[in-house]
Amino acid sequence: MKYAPLPLSTTLRRLAILTASLAVGTALSGCSSGEEREYSLPQSLCGVSVDPDLLAPFLPPGEKVTARQTTPNGGTQRCNVSVDGELALVTGRLWWEKTGSLVDVAAVHAQVNKGDVITGDEFLYSGTGAVGKVEGCTDSAHPDQALFTVLQVFASGRESSPTMKRLVTEYTGQVQKGSDCT
Repeated sequence: MKYAPLPLSTTLRRLAILTASLAVGTALSGCSSGEEREYSLPQSLCGVSVDPDLLAPFLPPGEKVTARQTTPNGGTQRCNVSVDGELALVTGRLWWEKTGSLVDVAAVHAQVNKGDVITGDEFLYSGTGAVGKVEGCTDSAHPDQALFTVLQVFASGRESSPTMKRLVTEYTGQVQKGSDCT
């Protein structure tokens, strides 16, 4: 059986329909993914500067983002980041015994999970959390302790090990430059 080629106008029409269908499908899939953020990504977390692009993978879509600092005890400061009233991310700065390790700190913080230790004993991270050790910090109120940073992602389905590695490195570096570190 021999097939006759379609006229050029029919081929172009089919190509136009296919292109239009793909364009509509792509537009609809972008809308249905729910990745619309009506809020601006924060440039700091309770006074600690961060690159908003590093926060993006960990914050869900929504209308409003809020950050609230808490001090659950004399040696810990937390920043609770919520989107539309739901807790999405918690960052923390805490004084811990000098002989403590990243694994010790990670063990008592949800979302950190078993992670990879990178850069010697300075960072431990996973896709949903991290711990960093802030080098060279002292505080007269905590003379026998070292300062650690903690990041915990609570937003569902939000994880990225490579981005968490970069975020904990930047966040810990900013804490080291800040007023908590003398």
